[in-house]
Amino acid sequence: MIFLISLIICIFLHELGHLITAKICKCSVLVFSIGFGKELFSFMYKGTKYRLALIPLGGYNKLEHEIDYCRNKYALPNLTYSKKLFVILAGCFINIATGYLAYYASYHWIVNYNLYYFGVISMALGVTNLIPFPALDGSYPFLFLLEKFMPKKRALHITSILVKWGFIILMTLNILFIPYMIKLLIKGAL
Repeated sequence: MIFLISLIICIFLHELGHLITAKICKCSVLVFSIGFGKELFSFMYKGTKYRLALIPLGGYNKLEHEIDYCRNKYALPNLTYSKKLFVILAGCFINIATGYLAYYASYHWIVNYNLYYFGVISMALGVTNLIPFPALDGSYPFLFLLEKFMPKKRALHITSILVKWGFIILMTLNILFIPYMIKLLIKGAL
């Protein structure tokens, strides 16, 4: 249970990092979601739909024209490279920073195994999301560099295909991992 609660908090913080930096850069965020699948609850606020979904093992921010060609100067593809990195990598850095703080606090200020556990999960989520595999945040700095070597429309098309297939592969691996997670939950390891 500690694992699941820690994971949901880590996902929330990660997606919140993307949301805040996108808003700072004036990117239009269409959806801020915690969880996947059937929507349990949602509300609109300042042009963004905030939603909670049935399966809390992930989350996302849907940015307007995230990897589509468009002429909107506030769309992610049309921001400067440094602003793109700021938006894309913010979630990972939030996880690493909060994870380190929780880990440090569990040893030096508050001796608490749950805080230590949260810190490790948060740092692991932040670091693994930096892996340059399509659909993970760590791939976007490289994918957005394609624009330097080919026309923007073509680069975004290739990025879109790579992210789509990367997402399919990651979701397949997640689904295959579910029986293992259920066994761990039954044994009480999580």
